Amino acid sequence: ANKNTLKDIKVLIMSYANMKPLSADFHVELTKWIKNGGVLLYYGNDNDPFQNVKEWWNSNGNTFKAPSEHLFGLLGVPSSQSGGIYDVGKGKVYLVRKDPKELIMKANGDEDFMSTVRKAYENDAKAGNLILKNNFVLERGPFLIAAVLDESQSKLPLKLEGTFIDLFNPSLPIVNTKTVQPNTQAYLFDVNKVENRSKPQVLAAAARVTNEVSSKKSYQFIAKSPAKTNNMMRILLANKPQRITANSNGKEISLTKNEWDENSKTLLLGFENFSEGVNVNISW
Repeated sequence: ANKNTLKDIKVLIMSYANMKPLSADFHVELTKWIKNGGVLLYYGNDNDPFQNVKEWWNSNGNTFKAPSEHLFGLLGVPSSQSGGIYDVGKGKVYLVRKDPKELIMKANGDEDFMSTVRKAYENDAKAGNLILKNNFVLERGPFLIAAVLDESQSKLPLKLEGTFIDLFNPSLPIVNTKTVQPNTQAYLFDVNKVENRSKPQVLAAAARVTNEVSSKKSYQFIAKSPAKTNNMMRILLANKPQRITANSNGKEISLTKNEWDENSKTLLLGFENFSEGVNVNISW
């Protein structure tokens, strides 16, 4: 369990109705987080068949009927079917004995759920006003995924600004403003979040890149992908290239795209793929 996972989370909504915890270590870290002020909203009846599969919570000396019983034991919370609200250290636990799917099985079934979330966030976690929005944005390193919902309180698009490679566009363009409309998604690569930007590197490509060698004035690699397909690559470089060569088995390969973007310091390079590999050499 990663100890930093819960660092910036005020309220955690979770259930074991589908996925189960891989080890007891997750509960140890979760208990510490709650006792230090975290608020847990647990939804579930814990009666699906997979609660009974042979796993860590019911083997090697453990006799819990469900993994949640182990968690509630660490928290000192009764795992009764009636549920309840419990103070645990500086934090709080909401035990709601309702399967998550029940929240969508009837019209307006989300009202009690949202009321509980608001109370937990504003009153218990004291995290400020709960702000509702019609989009989700997830960042992992330089990668950014965004989705805008069309069944929400707002029909407004989401506007993202930066220096991005649009990975959903096969041309891999650089975009400084990405507008995501309702019922659409975006998959972007944030060039400004690349580590060690002075190092030449392929940021996105329709090929597998190997045998990379770089120097102060050059960068070379081999790109492999199925034959009779087209490769498009976005490459980060220190300076605008002065010379680019591509060959496969000693035969020169024509470049279908060779465009330099000064703002992002990236080269857009295109050529036909060969399964044997294409040797690319760039100098500046």
